[in-house]
Amino acid sequence: MNSLFRTLLLGLLGGFMGPGSAAQAPECRPEDAQRIQTPWVRKPDALGAMDPAFPRKSLPVVFERQDKIIRLLQKAYPNPQGLEARAYRLIRNDPANEYQLMPAGSPLRYSVTTYYLHYWCFRGKPERSHETGTWIECHVNSLWQFMDSVSEREYLLANGQQIYYMPEVIGELKGYPVYSKQTGWNNQKHESILLVPGNRLPVRPVSREEFVRSLQRYIQNYLKENEETTHKLEAALKETLAFADQSTAFKTAAEREKYKEENRRSVENGRIKRDQSAQRFRDNFQRLDALLAAMSPQERAAQAVIADPYGMLTNRRGLGTFEEQAPKGRPLVTHDLKYGDPGLPRHAIQSIQLLMKYETSADMVAKREMIRQFRENIDLDGLKALLESGGN
Repeated sequence: MNSLFRTLLLGLLGGFMGPGSAAQAPECRPEDAQRIQTPWVRKPDALGAMDPAFPRKSLPVVFERQDKIIRLLQKAYPNPQGLEARAYRLIRNDPANEYQLMPAGSPLRYSVTTYYLHYWCFRGKPERSHETGTWIECHVNSLWQFMDSVSEREYLLANGQQIYYMPEVIGELKGYPVYSKQTGWNNQKHESILLVPGNRLPVRPVSREEFVRSLQRYIQNYLKENEETTHKLEAALKETLAFADQSTAFKTAAEREKYKEENRRSVENGRIKRDQSAQRFRDNFQRLDALLAAMSPQERAAQAVIADPYGMLTNRRGLGTFEEQAPKGRPLVTHDLKYGDPGLPRHAIQSIQLLMKYETSADMVAKREMIRQFRENIDLDGLKALLESGGN
């Protein structure tokens, strides 16, 4: 019997032999998957979000700085086990982002991303996951998922900037504050460490007056949209009535008039309801004006602390003033568009956000061990040493 035939025969018989057969490979166990060791994987650079104005001549020095960061991240977890660890470089300078409001010549924004795919047992064999809930990223000269927006579009500053809740400090890692914007997640952590010169964070407070003005702009936009809606519905009603006058679909004149009257009544009832809402908003606009008028200049300039923006806008019971909002409120901030030293080249590292998003559920054994090692080994002082000054 030649070797090829023997191989084929054994393979065929193996399909019919029971679990106790010596020919069957042993089943994969979770601990087997957790012992799989892999090298770090370098993925292609992500440049698709680049602003056309990004100075291409800066790419080599940007890449060099990104590589330094990647080496520090890999050093904190040098031997992936039970995981495949991947890293890539990213240029994030998309014009759609509100960073476009920064003045010309502002620091370039770029980052590195690492993510971790765990091994698990599937149909008796170790398989690598295709998705992950665990990332460790470093964002240079920008913030990414650092804070929650108060509103995506309703409440904006005069220049169009969004307003955010400042994340809470939930602890400390190697002497650096750890920030989190989490609101009750169980097995998914979302933490950031900011490495900045001195204590100057790349955000600035939003004052009480700025916040009140943002609420008033919301009211003004609402009133404008309400007026536009009224004009559109009145124009549509006019067309509907003209169509009814010309239509031959009605059997009698009374049926035609009934149809026209129902449309008039529908438009009028909608207008009455919208006007009632509009009047309430006008009253709240005046109330907010009075709220500001009663404050001293120092109170107006104080940082706003808010729990429920819409509750303050509508004077909801117990939420209509800053004093009522404060007990459960969070400080409001926005991006500091003037952050950065204009004397430095644009590619210089002037701030780093270390973002850690990771899973802690019981079955994520390898990922929990990875984040334990990372937190224990990460050289935060080494990352901070990458901050540049003096025109290097």
